[in-house]
Amino acid sequence: MRDTGMRTRRTAPRSLAAITIAVTLAASAGVGSAAASAEPAPSTSESPSASASPTPEASPSPSVSPSPSPAPSASPSPSVSPSPSPTPTPSPTPSPSPTPSAEPEPEREPAAEQDAPEPLAPSIDGASSIDSATSSAVLAATSIRFTDVSSQVGAAAFSPFATEITWLAQVGVTRGWLESDGTRQFRPHASVARDAMAAFLYRYAGEPAHFEPSRSPFQDIRASGTSFYREITWVEEAGISLGWTVADGAEFRPYEPITREAMAAFLYRYAGSPPVSTTGASPFLDVDASSPFYKQILWLAETGATRGWQTAQGAEFRPKATIARDAMAAFLYRLDRAGIVFTPTGTAPVLRHSALAVYGANALNIRTAPSTSTPVITQEPRGTLLTVTGAISPGGWIEVIVDGKRGWASGYYLAGVDGAAITRVKSFYSNGYLPEDRLCSLPWDRAELLLCQAADDLQRLNAAFKARYGINIPINDSYRDYDGQVQARAVHGNLAAVPGTSNHGWAAAIDIAGAALPGGYDGDAYLWLRQQLTAYNWVLPSWARPGGTKPEPWHFEYTG
Repeated sequence: MRDTGMRTRRTAPRSLAAITIAVTLAASAGVGSAAASAEPAPSTSESPSASASPTPEASPSPSVSPSPSPAPSASPSPSVSPSPSPTPTPSPTPSPSPTPSAEPEPEREPAAEQDAPEPLAPSIDGASSIDSATSSAVLAATSIRFTDVSSQVGAAAFSPFATEITWLAQVGVTRGWLESDGTRQFRPHASVARDAMAAFLYRYAGEPAHFEPSRSPFQDIRASGTSFYREITWVEEAGISLGWTVADGAEFRPYEPITREAMAAFLYRYAGSPPVSTTGASPFLDVDASSPFYKQILWLAETGATRGWQTAQGAEFRPKATIARDAMAAFLYRLDRAGIVFTPTGTAPVLRHSALAVYGANALNIRTAPSTSTPVITQEPRGTLLTVTGAISPGGWIEVIVDGKRGWASGYYLAGVDGAAITRVKSFYSNGYLPEDRLCSLPWDRAELLLCQAADDLQRLNAAFKARYGINIPINDSYRDYDGQVQARAVHGNLAAVPGTSNHGWAAAIDIAGAALPGGYDGDAYLWLRQQLTAYNWVLPSWARPGGTKPEPWHFEYTG
């Protein structure tokens, strides 16, 4: 089980009877799509200057909602485009042992295409471990169809991981290869190269704010001419991959297939490097305490994402084998089902959006620095989507890119459009019917439950709030199941949403106790909190703001 020390995940039997699917296919392009448009690439190393909490600019406009996120441009073609292999090679080839790097073991793998999806008995790790209700719903939901993937047993394109592959497309992580006849292929048996692995993880994380550096952190990739440069520099910045140390710096080796042990290391760091006990017996015959990625592989097994191959002597992980695309889809699907989310280390805010909308104001000033005392560069109208660099000032101002130039905008008048966590929960469940093992409690109030990623981000905000004001954010309400929504409607009338429509039912909203804040809703603590929300992927909806259609200053919603 995941344990970051930030919040506690509920673990209860999953109820799938309530699962319904909404077609929420993200527009993110998949590995192997057309070339991406170029983006400016200034350095991400600069630190935002500190300022006191600024007075939010611009006049709030009632009932303004952020514009929906436009479809991103198609992704570049992957570095390797092998033809689909209907019969994958059953035996992996051992990898060479290059010079060690800053990582426990180099992440180098052989260039051969191999590795079938784990061919285990259904009781171990097979496709039948997925509930049939979930499988049918996923397969029916997505508009993308791959000609080389079928859930029909006996079909030439049959894949035991058809559900997972379809889900991967549904949530916007991949769209496969577009063929000349207009059809798409997933190429399930092709190996996953390291650059494609970076792309998968960046999209799976929801494409967080990241402005790629003009100077590459790796000797073998360049800002121009390298597919997935943005994604590769993101995994380096996030600490997910360190590459190999060489004489002149570091190498990423983007075109090499990734091994199962390196994949485990990538995913472990993606999850925030949670604590793992290594005192017990290894679950795999071919992995022990001397293995370079022993802890990471143990963690992957603990999440339920893998149990390896069953042999007469026991289970094998086969750490040096390469990963095929269908197996990668299965790993990400299972991690998602286990509630594993991108968890950066530390307590600093992490924007989970690469663009934010001008929100709650008719026009927003973009300034040269994070303060109302600095010159205005330009104004942007309501609904405009602004690229963000990921830099955030202590006062809650956010650095944006306008016409290729950097500027700063008040976080109170910016908002994210529903991100990966919201998209996925709406794709799999009905409002108010989320199973408990998809929810996490808040460390300072165990009775309050949210989506795990929402709980992570709220804990980061709470840490900053407590450091400043000496108290925790007082929470009155969070997740409401359907019956709770019915009760709230009966008690509060139109102040409560129609049952089945509330963001509380998605575990993506909180109500705070304003009376418990110093100064209440007019005090500095509330104004600071309100200014900081966007930096932590929360928002005070425009309808709930002063002058909105239904002012509720206590109601915050998650957008990540």
